[in-house]
Amino acid sequence: MPNLSYLIASKRESTQIKSYAILCGVLLIAFGLFTYTKWKEYSDLNTIAEKNKAYIAALQEQGASETAAFDTKKESINTLKTEIESNLTEVFPPADAYTELTMKFDEFEENLSSRDSVFEISNIEYQNVVTQSNYSVLPVRMSIKGSKENFEKFLHYVETSGSLAGKIRLMDVSSIRLNFENTSDLSGKKEEIINFSVQINAYFQ
Repeated sequence: MPNLSYLIASKRESTQIKSYAILCGVLLIAFGLFTYTKWKEYSDLNTIAEKNKAYIAALQEQGASETAAFDTKKESINTLKTEIESNLTEVFPPADAYTELTMKFDEFEENLSSRDSVFEISNIEYQNVVTQSNYSVLPVRMSIKGSKENFEKFLHYVETSGSLAGKIRLMDVSSIRLNFENTSDLSGKKEEIINFSVQINAYFQ
């Protein structure tokens, strides 16, 4: 019969082996859980990194597209700005520009005057400039002979002045005096002719 102390030692050794095995199992499970957790974190980080790369690439593409669109709009805006500044210089010039104004009147006269409808500017007299706080005025006195139709066109010309689209120097009528006469053209058709003296204010910066 085995010695009692031997049995106790054997049982104790068996218990220690079981305990060691359990401990190893627990450590193995803990290591597996730890490894899985770290792998999962790494995988999630990789997924997030890939999403971030895709998002950054999309932002870069969108930024490049918006930059190109902005450059296109900027070019259009600069072109429009230059055009407006150029038109503004004609409509509201930085100086009295009476020479240019005279040329405009001559051009207007040439466009209106015809064999069937009279429009003649016989005299243009520029008077002393009047300076105001934010602008200056160039008074102009003109003697004109024209048909009723052309007289109305002249008034419309002055009335619509200041338009950037029309590029007509900003003006207004200060006073006007009229004389009427009847005449006949070469065909014998009677036409009412208006002789008028008009005082105009032409504005500049």
